[in-house]
Amino acid sequence: MTSTLDPTPPAASQPGKARKRLMDRRPNEALPLFFARVALPLLLVLLIVVFSAARPDTFATVDNLKTVLNLQAVLTILAIGLLLPLIVGELDLSVAANLGLGVILVTGLTSQQGIPAFPAMIISIAACTAVGIINGLLVSKVGINSFIVTIGMSTILTGLIGAYTLGNVFYENIPKELTELGQGNLLGIPLPVVVAAAIGLIVWYILSQTPAGRFLYAIGGSRDAARLSGIAVPRLTIGAFAGAGALAGIAGVIQAGILGSGSPTVGPPMLLPAYAAVFLGATAFLPGTFNVWGTIVAVITLQVGTTGLALIGAPFWIEPLFTGAALIAAVAATRFLRGEAT
Repeated sequence: MTSTLDPTPPAASQPGKARKRLMDRRPNEALPLFFARVALPLLLVLLIVVFSAARPDTFATVDNLKTVLNLQAVLTILAIGLLLPLIVGELDLSVAANLGLGVILVTGLTSQQGIPAFPAMIISIAACTAVGIINGLLVSKVGINSFIVTIGMSTILTGLIGAYTLGNVFYENIPKELTELGQGNLLGIPLPVVVAAAIGLIVWYILSQTPAGRFLYAIGGSRDAARLSGIAVPRLTIGAFAGAGALAGIAGVIQAGILGSGSPTVGPPMLLPAYAAVFLGATAFLPGTFNVWGTIVAVITLQVGTTGLALIGAPFWIEPLFTGAALIAAVAATRFLRGEAT
């Protein structure tokens, strides 16, 4: 039994401990969890095989692969940001609206105020980070429930975006540097995919290879035990929300580059897919634990599913059904696997 003074979090919250406990289980217990770890990648492979067989001329092509990855690069960055507050046991329902803020700021500052592209990007990401810091302060210092704080913040951001844009789309005088970020390539790979992959590697390293990452998982495992162990719970909680805000801002800047414009309605529709990806990703690799690689595979799986369904002629309403069902199934599976891993 873990002591309340032990800084090591429960197995369901700390990746290394979860992996060790998985290996220590009797074979008849470890086998189902092994299949749980690989079920999502196997599902991805199955979807690719099925849709490739059904539409070999359109689905199984390099161009379609690039399209799938490029379409989900922004969602991948947003979902990775969403991981951080979830790991410490908090919700952030404002990340999608915060992404929308990044889109509007970077396009508005460049096209309406005439600010150069690079400073506008920095200002936009800084503003989104500030939103995350405010969320973290209200949750960790004031003690307001994160659901209330972030849903309120999402509403505030929607109002601010409406006040700034007056419902208009910014599409004139968008700088070339911004569109090149969203539409350019590096060695044949779309730049948004390169940025998403780099962010994935950085966040994975922080979460799995540094004390800060282990402390974040410890807070999510037991906030009281983490506090008694000397972990700076409020500061790290604020840092988790700030990280989510920064990544939402980066995702917003890239989304603006991809679209070549700024629409006030871009952000909110990404909230459900981002949560679906994060919870679905928690069923893979480290069952019951929010993790980067599971999230990335989940994003690709969802996009492969929706793209494949569209290519075989499924009606437009199938996509929200698919995403919603995936979210419900993922949350249920994550709760079950957390119970299995403790």
